[in-house]
Amino acid sequence: MYKRIIITISFILVSLYGMAQKDINNYKYVIVPKSFEFTNGEDQYQLNSLLKFLFNKHGFEAYFGDENLPEDLKENRCLAMTSNVLKEKGGVFKTKLKITLSNCFGTIVMTSKIGESRLKAYDKAYSEALRGAFETFQNLDYNYIDNQDGVVERSEPKVESVQKETLAVIKAENKVEETPKTVEAVQAKTEAIGKTNNLSDLYYAQEIKNGYQLVNAEPRIVMVLLSTAAENVFIVKGKSAIVYKEDGFWYYSENDGELGEQISMNIKF
Repeated sequence: MYKRIIITISFILVSLYGMAQKDINNYKYVIVPKSFEFTNGEDQYQLNSLLKFLFNKHGFEAYFGDENLPEDLKENRCLAMTSNVLKEKGGVFKTKLKITLSNCFGTIVMTSKIGESRLKAYDKAYSEALRGAFETFQNLDYNYIDNQDGVVERSEPKVESVQKETLAVIKAENKVEETPKTVEAVQAKTEAIGKTNNLSDLYYAQEIKNGYQLVNAEPRIVMVLLSTAAENVFIVKGKSAIVYKEDGFWYYSENDGELGEQISMNIKF
């Protein structure tokens, strides 16, 4: 019985490893941040430079986010995974680090094993632990597979992951400058929404200056909400309408000289 359990667990781990391998092959680039949360300042102990070096050495194409990026990456940030290094609790005499790779939605694609070091000097300990963690990626047979659609993970996401993914990509990529075309597009979309009762779709609220942007799962901006002095009451930009919360539910109400019906909205903040 015990042997069967071990075999089953091993099979699951191998399957997950194979899935992760397939996933990372869908990404062409790796973005390395200039600093990590547990460090003080950019490239402390040259950890960020070391991580970029290791990725490039083992077949990946890695860049710092502030570098001159390839044109296809500028146009589609979903071609890249973003790396991060996390410090694990390791006790007084042990340093532990692990590396994560996340897609443009902020969802972790792959996590390394935990690299460890017992060296006392911080620079050497961090370097040794990072190299140990990176063994997970250097043992992969990474080979970028071009996605014909040009967008990673276009299949329908699971319900429980859509919220996290969409919110993350909004924060990472949807800092929209309000050019005339953008404003017109948002207003046109808002007008279309205001004329229909079909507001049952789930919208994700991205915080912007003076309010929020409501974004659907495509993701596409469908409405801009401007804050008011009243709690949970927003003015809809470009419309004679408000969005407000009552009894735990959100509603859209429009008044163009005549008060329209209240339409329920499904908003995730």
